[in-house]
Amino acid sequence: MQFESQAISAIEAIAQVGGLQSTLADPTGVFVFRNEPEEVAQQLMGRTDITGTQRVIYVLDLTRPNGMFMARDFAIRDQDTVYVTEAPYTQFNKAIAAATGSLSAATNVSSAAGL
Repeated sequence: MQFESQAISAIEAIAQVGGLQSTLADPTGVFVFRNEPEEVAQQLMGRTDITGTQRVIYVLDLTRPNGMFMARDFAIRDQDTVYVTEAPYTQFNKAIAAATGSLSAATNVSSAAGL
């Protein structure tokens, strides 16, 4: 997706795609995948033996007291990937829908067959 400006925060990026749908998204699991240069990776890990560009995953938890502030201050860069996990009950709803859908299909087949 193309964003409206060059400088955008994580919270603005989420807002521009329509926000997090409460029935689908888990606000504790907003991930930003980024390739960080060697110097930044060394600082993040507190190590000096890291060489080359490193893949880093940042986690933003929007339910924490400072979560929205952190998302507001976290700059999204070119080539970043922002991923939001599913709400915990979404998997449960999918499993229930699959089970009840299968049961409904079996009932319809037996009704059609005159069983």
